[in-house]
Amino acid sequence: MIGFIDSGVGGLNVMLSCYKSLNENFVFLCDNKNSPYGNKTKKKLLIATKNNIDYLIKHYNIDMIVLACNTLSFTIFEEIKKLYNIKIIPMQFDKNKINKLNKDILFFATKNTIKNNNYIKNKINKNGYKYLYIKGLAKKIDNNLFYLENIEKILKKHLKNKKYNNIKSVVLGCTHFVTIKKQIQNCFKNNIEFYDNISEVVDIVKNNITEKNTKSFHIALTDYNYAKYVELKAYVYKNLRNN
Repeated sequence: MIGFIDSGVGGLNVMLSCYKSLNENFVFLCDNKNSPYGNKTKKKLLIATKNNIDYLIKHYNIDMIVLACNTLSFTIFEEIKKLYNIKIIPMQFDKNKINKLNKDILFFATKNTIKNNNYIKNKINKNGYKYLYIKGLAKKIDNNLFYLENIEKILKKHLKNKKYNNIKSVVLGCTHFVTIKKQIQNCFKNNIEFYDNISEVVDIVKNNITEKNTKSFHIALTDYNYAKYVELKAYVYKNLRNN
């Protein structure tokens, strides 16, 4: 079984991509108790992630853990992997794919991802690429999964700024933001080329497992809430029906 950890729907997007492509048993641990991750200190992220990995190992037959969150991956992966014998996979960017994008690029990510990823910082500083951080956006997405028009209103307040007029490509540096591709596109007159790093994780997982004859998915929450559990399952089934 493969475990996925994130503060909300972003990690569910990663698990869904793996579920669609691979025969395996999956469990997604939604750390709603510590949501959002984007503004947490490194110390708090380490403590939360250790507790979450320990929980998955204790309660499930875990073979592999995916840190299905760019904030976790670029902030605490190096430290957390030293604590466990189990294979832990972080999110990571394919630089070649980004280099092939139209060069009017916007990096759209959380504060921690922009701060802790040297590749992104170099692209912004040396190439003059734009970046955008919207405080609390990941949490707002979690709270509006079936009302994404509310998110579009927030996006338009930021993306209608004239400094983004020439953007042709958007790098989604948060797994939550895959949920709102349509709403981001609606903020631009021109067609946007998107890049997210979920497919990279799918490939890594595939290369590190022996696929089974059956597959399943489970959802767990660190702060159990029945309404949230039902909402996350409904999101999964909606995505599976649409694909």
